Amino acid sequence: MTEKMTDSRNERLLERARREFAALAAERGLLGTPVRIAARVLSTEEAIGTPIYDDLPILRGKEVMIEAEFRGAKGHAFTSAPSSWEGSVRDLLMLPLDTSQQRALLTVAMNAALRSLGLIDHTVHCRSEDIARCGDQMARGLRREYGPITVGVVGYQPGLVAGLAKHFGPDKVRVTDLLAENVGRRVHGTEIWDGVMRTDDLVKTAQLVLATGSTVANNTIDDLLELAARHGVPVILYGVTAAAVCHLCAIPRLCLLAA
Repeated sequence: MTEKMTDSRNERLLERARREFAALAAERGLLGTPVRIAARVLSTEEAIGTPIYDDLPILRGKEVMIEAEFRGAKGHAFTSAPSSWEGSVRDLLMLPLDTSQQRALLTVAMNAALRSLGLIDHTVHCRSEDIARCGDQMARGLRREYGPITVGVVGYQPGLVAGLAKHFGPDKVRVTDLLAENVGRRVHGTEIWDGVMRTDDLVKTAQLVLATGSTVANNTIDDLLELAARHGVPVILYGVTAAAVCHLCAIPRLCLLAA
């Protein structure tokens, strides 16, 4: 299977991550081991506690958190297509990646697996007031590192947008989202654009793009990376969802207060 995936000339990011994970699992002797990986849907309280924001996707029922456990280690991921699954690493690697459900299962399971191997951390989502604190700390650090640039955010996260508006100024923040109910809203002085129609505008006018890790599971990450590369704009993924993918594919990630 690994050989077949390597032959693809247009290998997508999650396919590349799966290939790297397969090689790692083989090296560590995990492929033939009957390791059980269970993913379950978390309630809002379990997933994020009681945050100060009331417009997070998980609170609006648009996304849910799933949790995988691998040899005692846990990983989280957001998805709009939750499901439960159990099997071996070999079984996991044989899953097709045709649906959001399948992509989310692989993503969350790799998060738990790499966490168990000590290769990544921050795989369990932060809770309650830490969601706002994380956004503020993230924005402060980016301002210190990059200066007064224009930042694009792909995937509305209220704490992050609030922090960026505070530290960069609302006129230096661009936001796109795929939820129709968010499009056109003005939050913290920044209008949320249509993620289908205006991501190109966001990338063209930004000097740095922060993208939710959910782009890996919903299959939009590859188009975004291609667009950003075309315009010479660096991309950083934020949050827990893409923790393993970022490690396996050497993509920068920001996630400060997750466990």
